[in-house]
Amino acid sequence: MRSLTGKGAAARPLTRRSMLGASSALVATFAIGGRAAAADQKVVIRTTSGGSYGEAMEKAIFAPFTQATGIAVEKTPSAMAPLIASVQQGQPLVDVVDTSEGLLQTLAANQAVATIDYDRFKSFAVADIGKDAAQPGIVRRMVYARVLGYRKAAFKGAAPSSWAEFWDVKTFPAARAISGLGLNAPDLEFALIADGVAPSKLYPLDIPRALASMTKIRANIQSFYGTDAISENLLSTGEVDLEAIANGRIQGLIDNGGGFAIEWNEHMKVPSGYSILKGAKNLDNAYRFLDYAMSAEVQARFATLIPYGPVNTKAFAHIAEEFALKLPTNPKWTEKGFMQDAKWWGDNLPAVTTAWNAWAAAK
Repeated sequence: MRSLTGKGAAARPLTRRSMLGASSALVATFAIGGRAAAADQKVVIRTTSGGSYGEAMEKAIFAPFTQATGIAVEKTPSAMAPLIASVQQGQPLVDVVDTSEGLLQTLAANQAVATIDYDRFKSFAVADIGKDAAQPGIVRRMVYARVLGYRKAAFKGAAPSSWAEFWDVKTFPAARAISGLGLNAPDLEFALIADGVAPSKLYPLDIPRALASMTKIRANIQSFYGTDAISENLLSTGEVDLEAIANGRIQGLIDNGGGFAIEWNEHMKVPSGYSILKGAKNLDNAYRFLDYAMSAEVQARFATLIPYGPVNTKAFAHIAEEFALKLPTNPKWTEKGFMQDAKWWGDNLPAVTTAWNAWAAAK
């Protein structure tokens, strides 16, 4: 073990030409307001963009938004505690927070997020994203999946196809990695499934049982990694052959012919979203950013750069079938996985943190 920190338009397939056309139209729409924008306008966004995810965010959302509106995007990777403290002090560090719903629920539980006025959005409606996604303080923006990923050459016969088999280090010997506390939400669900808990019975999570399950393979884990970018690097460099990983992080390796594969069985869908902090200094710009980022065209553009499922259902009208098959929100994968309970994580992250740190410190 090395580290513990570690319906509108007719449905058409998305082609490069159609995407560029849609993007140009969207840019033109937003440029109407952009020409009047002051040169120093900005919106400050908390994001931990990195690796392929960060590149997709920049190409699909940040850069085109600035081009369309003249509003600069200032990015920072601030943690939740400083964000909460800044709101309590009346000096919010950022305008928009982009992160997992579990962390956004933590902000909401601490009265740090503003109530979203959905009537201000012009590029999408609540009906486009669904009531579950249009929450009072959170706008769900995408759903990604944590999957079992592996290097095919590492297994002469069948590869692991369940979390119980991931935990079976004798039958499936291979260098392994799984998320740690640094990723904010360790993969406790997978530890419980490996220990016999049915996905439908996971919540509330039995933290002691999950950590006891982790103990069984602790010595066989090369890295309890702390970021998604690290997980991608671990697999691409050959440091590990088998890991729990975000689907978007391994799909690029598969598309590039690296001999990797995804096992969709028992995958966990993880929702991510946006929130606006209370007292945001650039409130109007924050609303314009969310309006732009949640439009069908932009959601489709992001999904084609990294295969995370769009929430705006109209986005699928702009995505070709070969791309749609890679997305966690594709109905093809529905029966194979389960949705993470972000509310549970928002309410219980401090307890998980305390328990995890005690477990990590124990010999």
